[in-house]
Amino acid sequence: MTITYSAEGELERRPDAVLRLPAKIRAAIKAGHADEAVRMLIAGGKRDENWLIDVVFHTRHPELDGRRIRPGEQVLAKEWSAIRTSIVRPMLLAAPGPPVPTAPAPAVAATPVRSVAQWRQRALLSAGIDPARWNPDAGFAVTEPIVKLVYAYYTKLFNSNESLLWAGLAKLAGAQVYRRLAMTQASIDATAMTADQITTADLIIFYSQTVQVQLLVAQRAIFEDLAWQHEAFVVAGPQALEATGAARIPIGAWRDIASGDPGRVRSGNRALALREQRDVLAPFYESIRDINDFDEIPQRMSAEAPPPLPGAKPFREAVPGGDITVFEDRWKWIETDILPVYQALTPGRRRQLVNTPLADLAAQRWPAG
Repeated sequence: MTITYSAEGELERRPDAVLRLPAKIRAAIKAGHADEAVRMLIAGGKRDENWLIDVVFHTRHPELDGRRIRPGEQVLAKEWSAIRTSIVRPMLLAAPGPPVPTAPAPAVAATPVRSVAQWRQRALLSAGIDPARWNPDAGFAVTEPIVKLVYAYYTKLFNSNESLLWAGLAKLAGAQVYRRLAMTQASIDATAMTADQITTADLIIFYSQTVQVQLLVAQRAIFEDLAWQHEAFVVAGPQALEATGAARIPIGAWRDIASGDPGRVRSGNRALALREQRDVLAPFYESIRDINDFDEIPQRMSAEAPPPLPGAKPFREAVPGGDITVFEDRWKWIETDILPVYQALTPGRRRQLVNTPLADLAAQRWPAG
């Protein structure tokens, strides 16, 4: 494929430049497959890093009409940087041809083989998390900053490649986990200050702390299982996952996500969600269900579980009589209600929701759209 126009001065003529892009490239970006669009542009001879970034960024944001990012528009600035570090620059480095001006290294070597532990460490570093300080047993009051960093990392993953639908949904659903953690902390704080019967206070605090710690340990377990896989995929593709030699990697799911085919992308992300709910989370919900409280906690969690995104139903409405701590009931909610609503979102609306601040999502202050 040959791109016939020059990158010279395109920032000032961005609307015209986007219109002159091949339709296949514009469609790929709008469908959330910016990596494929950049790959085609590079193959057609376009190697100017900033120009490639701007084409992706401004195709995503036609409302800006090509203007520069203004001071204070931090979300837009972070998105622009994410396009550079996670999509454009790695592809320029990997593509054959002359050296990239912004990275004047000699010939680019193949991505070194990394172990699961090394990818996991890289994911922690990318998320800004110090594993030595990540102690779920310390409770939400201590670990809240790390809880936020986890969901910010999932947002970063999604922004780097919008085929990573699981990461986007993890941010949206995680906001309701954050809400539940905040509720348990409020219960602990209020009870400790106002209870007049120490035995009653101790019981309420015990239940709240038990649920809180289980949710926090579960959050770390999900990160340790899926974050490193996402990190490896973003940096070096499915082959990096295979190269680890780790058992039980859902490599078929990752190949589906890498395919760029919308149906396969959805299928691959569904497989990751199933793994999360069935293989990772189930034991923690079982522990909550086993608390000797006459099933009061599972009933309350089921009754109070709100939809994680606009258009979806609360758990009780989607699964009448269900128990959210039971995998089969929880998965029924996800597969019959949450996933269809999430997948039906336009790329722009999905991007808007995933990039909404965590506290607003937790309070269901969804942006209009």
